[in-house]
Amino acid sequence: MKAVAFLMAFAVSGAGAGAGQAPLPGVLTVAAHDASEALRASARFVCDGEGDQEEINAAIAALPEAGGVVFLTAGTYDIRRVEGELGGVLIRRSHVTLQGEGAATRLIQADGQEINVIRIIGSGVGHVTVRDLYVDANRDGNPKSEGDPNISHDRFEFCGIKAYRNRPGESSATEDTHHITEENCVVINAARLGIMLEGPGMKVINNRLGNATSDVVEILTGPGEIRGNYFEITGRTHVAVGSDRGNNILMSDNVVHVRETGDIDIGFRTWADSHRHVIAGNILLVDEGGKCTHAMDLRGFDTAVTGNCVYAANPDAPLFLKLTAGNVVVTGNVFQNVVIEVDDQTQAGKPVIIRDNILESTTVLVKNGTVLEEAAVPE
Repeated sequence: MKAVAFLMAFAVSGAGAGAGQAPLPGVLTVAAHDASEALRASARFVCDGEGDQEEINAAIAALPEAGGVVFLTAGTYDIRRVEGELGGVLIRRSHVTLQGEGAATRLIQADGQEINVIRIIGSGVGHVTVRDLYVDANRDGNPKSEGDPNISHDRFEFCGIKAYRNRPGESSATEDTHHITEENCVVINAARLGIMLEGPGMKVINNRLGNATSDVVEILTGPGEIRGNYFEITGRTHVAVGSDRGNNILMSDNVVHVRETGDIDIGFRTWADSHRHVIAGNILLVDEGGKCTHAMDLRGFDTAVTGNCVYAANPDAPLFLKLTAGNVVVTGNVFQNVVIEVDDQTQAGKPVIIRDNILESTTVLVKNGTVLEEAAVPE
C-alpha cells in the first residue's frame, strides 16, 4: 500500500502539480472529467467525459523515449473508436505502464464503437503493464462485433484488452508483442475476448474477470501465466481460461465461479498439438442452476493437472474433464460430480496417468488411449 500511495503522489506531481513540486520524469497524470478539482487542476491532461481516449493516448505519446507511467485518476472515462484504428486506448510503444486507482478508475466503451477498449500493437512492442483499472467492454451496447472469419484475427478485435503485433490480415510487423502484464484489473462484458495476448512472456495475474462471448482470457504463443484470477461467470461465455497455439503456459491458483445464471462451455482449455501446460491449484465451482459443459478440455501434450478442486452442485449435470492427447498426468485433485474422459485423438500412443485423486461421484471413461493407472479414493 505504501508503494502504491508513493506512486500516486508522484504521479500527480509528475503532471506539473502545484508550486514547489518538481515533476517526476516519466510519470504523467490524466484526470477524469469527474475527478476532484484539485486533481484536475494539477493534471497535465484533463478529460471532458466524451472520447476520453484522446487525452489518454496523448499522454502515452508524450512519455519520454525511455517510457514511463500514465496514471489515470479515479473517475469514469468514455472510450470511443479512434478513426482508422483497432481500439480506443492505443499502446504502440514499449516500456509503458497504464495505471489507475483500481475499480475506481473506470474505462467504459461507449455504445456502437465495436473496438478493443485497449489495443497493444506494433512490431516488438513489449514490457507493457496495464494495472489497477476497471474495463467494461459493454458488449450489450456493441452487438455488431463481428469480423471476416477468413482474415486472421479479424473476428477477435472486439476485446477488453488485446495485444498482437499486426492488424488483421497484415504481416508487416515481424516481431511479436512480448512481456505484457495485465494485473489487478477488472475486465468484463467483452464482445469477443476479455484479455487476448499473443507473444512470449505474457502474464494475466490477480484480476477480477467476467463474461466474454469467446474466451475470458487467452494466451497465444507462450510462455505465459494466467495466475491468481477470479472469474465470475453470470451469463453466456465460451471459455474462462485458455491457450491457443500456445506452449509452456501456467494456469494456476485461479477461481472460476459459475453462478446460477452462468452458462459456460469450458473452464480450462489447451489447444491441439500444444505442449507443456501446468494446470494447478485452481478451483472450478458450478452453483445450482449454473451450466458448464467441460471443466477442462485439454487437447495438448505434456500436461500436468494437479491440486485442483472441481465441483458441480447439480448431481444430474456432471462436468466433463476431457483429455484428447497423451503425456498427461492427472494427480492430487479433488473431483466431485465429474466424468474424466480419455479419448486420445492424436494416434501418438503417449500415456495418460490418472492417480491419487479424490473421485466423489466421479467416473473415469476411457474411449481411446493408454491409461497407465487409475486410482480412486473410496467414498
